[in-house]
Amino acid sequence: MKNWQKQVPPYEGADAYVYFAFADGDVGRVWPIMRTLLRRGVRVWYCTGPAGSAEELLHRQERSRGAALTLLYLTDAAVADKDSKSRILVNQNRGQSILCLDPDGVDRRLSMGLREDVPHLALQSCRSAEDLEDALIRAEGFTQELFGEPTAVEQDKLLGRLSLGISLLAAALLLLAFAGYRHFGWFRPNYADEITIRDEVILDAARQAAGGGALTGEKAAQIRSLRLDELPESWEELALLPALERIELPQQALLDGETLPEGDYVIELSGGAS
Repeated sequence: MKNWQKQVPPYEGADAYVYFAFADGDVGRVWPIMRTLLRRGVRVWYCTGPAGSAEELLHRQERSRGAALTLLYLTDAAVADKDSKSRILVNQNRGQSILCLDPDGVDRRLSMGLREDVPHLALQSCRSAEDLEDALIRAEGFTQELFGEPTAVEQDKLLGRLSLGISLLAAALLLLAFAGYRHFGWFRPNYADEITIRDEVILDAARQAAGGGALTGEKAAQIRSLRLDELPESWEELALLPALERIELPQQALLDGETLPEGDYVIELSGGAS
């Protein structure tokens, strides 16, 4: 995130905190690490740019020395940053815990003037944000006293609001679609007000299957199975029942002039079409 320092001020309280040291040129690269620390509730103090006054310089020295842990983002730019290097070496001489973060596989501890036994974390081994979080929080120097209340940065708040807005919009659209379907006929087929079937056998069977009353187009579209007590003469009228899948014939039926043995007979229709 660009200009994240405006949204994340350095911690100035009295509880235990981390001094996060990095070069000004690495401000953009350290944001994923800073965000991870804030989300886990780690209190972080940092400084960027040259000190504007002797009072500010003194304040930086006091805050860096008062940290429970120095977290160093170790790059060539950090090695060349004389102010940060001086504060870090002072902390090393005072016995303060230091953890080096190596972003590119190059070990610069000796170039920084640090001892070889200073803990060193290779960020290249972290393949995801979860890996990075686990590696940081479990690294040497991170003690329970460093953790407080999680801090939500503005970008996280914006994403949260955006996610909530999308959810509310989706719910509203779903409700509107349902209301439109129920009351305004949106997204529904235009059924005929009434289906005209002249064959009394088919008409009676269709009314029974549809629950009685007038045989409307919507009711006709719901009929999938039809039981015929007699063989109809107008089979073509079955085409008015678009969802019809099977016809149940009586026990004794006459087809092509032949009497069939008693039993139940079912005509299965292909794809719901007669």
